Amino acid sequence: MKKIALLLAVVGGALLSQCAPYDPYTAPMKSESLPVGFCYLDTVAPTVRVDLKYRGEDNFVGRPIAGYAGTRAILREDTALAMKKAAELAAGQGLGLLVWDAYRPACAMDDFRKWSRTDDESMKSRFYPNITKQGIYDGKYIGDISEHSWGIAVDITLFDLRSGKELDMGGHHDLLDVSSATESPLVSSELRANRLKLRDIMQKAGMKNYHTEWWHYYLAEPGTLYSYNFEIRDDLKPAGMPVL
Repeated sequence: MKKIALLLAVVGGALLSQCAPYDPYTAPMKSESLPVGFCYLDTVAPTVRVDLKYRGEDNFVGRPIAGYAGTRAILREDTALAMKKAAELAAGQGLGLLVWDAYRPACAMDDFRKWSRTDDESMKSRFYPNITKQGIYDGKYIGDISEHSWGIAVDITLFDLRSGKELDMGGHHDLLDVSSATESPLVSSELRANRLKLRDIMQKAGMKNYHTEWWHYYLAEPGTLYSYNFEIRDDLKPAGMPVL
């Protein structure tokens, strides 16, 4: 997909440096504050539910991923505002939003790559049943750079506000398979309609779908981009707030 005005950098806390070196196989950069322009999603869109899949074991690797030490979703402020709009649009249809992933530290992408070189295939039957681990990269389900690390992307689904039940999308988060394409003919028209309902809501809010994954959305007009590598924690202070 098209990347606009990408400046390759790694950012720890509020400090920015072009192509700053770091060891991807160690802990992410520690910070007491969010970077400038970032916020917790719940401070902008408090009705959005969050269940960060990479903090636990329900993901294609089968374990917590590097950099996920908290439970709160973090996003760039403009993306959080888009999510607020999406939540309002969804609520008008009796629906809510559930976020499975938001900002993702750059070290997590390297953790994925490190895992791909191991013999561990314990999650294959659930998450990538029809491809190899290398096929995950060849099929562009994962790369070494992600919109998530820029703070402008979410993995997301819909749930019914009355029952709290997720809408059936014909496949779960991170099912890395051709059937997960948003308009895949391999799922029923009813399930495909649910995917398109999510897409319509997100597009109206200014988010764009990655067509091979019905759950993945990113800010349509992101402007200048940086890749960040600060650890996800629940107690990061707003940018500019003094650390006591």
